[in-house]
Amino acid sequence: MSTVVRDAERRHLLLLVLLLLIGVFNVLDFAATQDLVVYGEHAEWNPFMRRIVGTPCFSLYKLLAIPLGLLFLWLVRQQMSPKLLGAVAFTCGVYALVLIYTVVVFYLP
Repeated sequence: MSTVVRDAERRHLLLLVLLLLIGVFNVLDFAATQDLVVYGEHAEWNPFMRRIVGTPCFSLYKLLAIPLGLLFLWLVRQQMSPKLLGAVAFTCGVYALVLIYTVVVFYLP
C-alpha cells in the first residue's frame, strides 16, 4: 500500500473519531443545556442559540441538523483539504473545553 493511501486512511480515521466525538459532545451539551437553562435557573450564553433554547427548534437543531452536518462532512471526506481537518479538530477541542468547564462549574461543586 502506498504512503499516500495510508496517509489518506489515517486522515479519514482521525476525521471519523473527531466527528463522532463532536456528535457525543453535542448530545451532552444538549442535555446540559436542557438541565441548566430550560429546566434550571441559568441563562444561555450563546447569543445565536439564546432565542431557540427551550423551543422545538432547539431540539431539531441539536439532535437533527448537527448530526446531519457531521454526516455530510463524513460523506465529502474525499474532497476535504487537510486545513478543514484542522478546523474540525479545533472545533472538537473547543467543544471538549466547553463541556469540561460546564461539568466543573455546574456539576462538581
